[in-house]
Amino acid sequence: MTEVRRDSISIGRIQYINVDPVYYGFKQYAARLSINLISSPPSILNQLMADGRLDISSVSSSAYARNWKDWLILPDLSISCYGKVMSVLAASRYPLEELGGKKVLLTDESATAVDLLKLLFAKKNIRPDFHKEKITSPSQLRDTADAGLIIGDCALKHDWRHHFEYVWDLCELWNQMTGLPFVFGIWVVRKAFAANYAEITSEILDALYRSRMNGLANISAIMESAARKLNIPPEICKAYYDCMSYNLGAPEYRALETFFKGLHEYQIIDQRPELNIFSHQTAAQASIVSM
Repeated sequence: MTEVRRDSISIGRIQYINVDPVYYGFKQYAARLSINLISSPPSILNQLMADGRLDISSVSSSAYARNWKDWLILPDLSISCYGKVMSVLAASRYPLEELGGKKVLLTDESATAVDLLKLLFAKKNIRPDFHKEKITSPSQLRDTADAGLIIGDCALKHDWRHHFEYVWDLCELWNQMTGLPFVFGIWVVRKAFAANYAEITSEILDALYRSRMNGLANISAIMESAARKLNIPPEICKAYYDCMSYNLGAPEYRALETFFKGLHEYQIIDQRPELNIFSHQTAAQASIVSM
């Protein structure tokens, strides 16, 4: 196993406003430990983790499904929603049932959102013509495709229902189908890092818990900052944060298992992953396996 020096810890942070409450004040903690905090879209962080260039990161749930043998889930941390998530939308010029064979753009920024849309189509036996392209505005989507997946800050910045006759909130569709919340992202640690540095991993996890607690206690300030950043009304930000959850309990674990089961059943992923949770015991087991 490759040794990792304490002063070379790299942690990934999704660059969207949805995780701002979890990282409220975390930069000060990171500075004290000389942590390299990298902010990028989920797809970049997913790849950096897979390449071993990050030690701990928030990642797409689908990235864990493809890398579960190398990663451990950090407990009680997620990016989840029950109801309308507002930042993961599908916009279309046609009803859902008429999108078979139509050109549908898929963002390259979030594996989970892409897999969720593919799963929703598969369950309805609809086979669109998928193309990968980042969507930046309603006019771009309208001029280049029949429908598309819009995520993150871009979904919040524009009134998509003003430009498209059909707009679906994917989390709402999932909730209606399963009765469960949807888990868009989780925090993970590389097994190799956890095996060598279980205590440091626990310390970072505790710092994330404290940061989340402070963030939720200061959600009004976070909401106002996000509204200024995206240049959108504060009430939109409030509605957005009101629907978000950052816990990872029994309902969220059931949601992950249901999602992964569906992805495997419809051959979107090759294997059905196990939910391996970080603890000092699992870190020790990872050390034994890696030796």
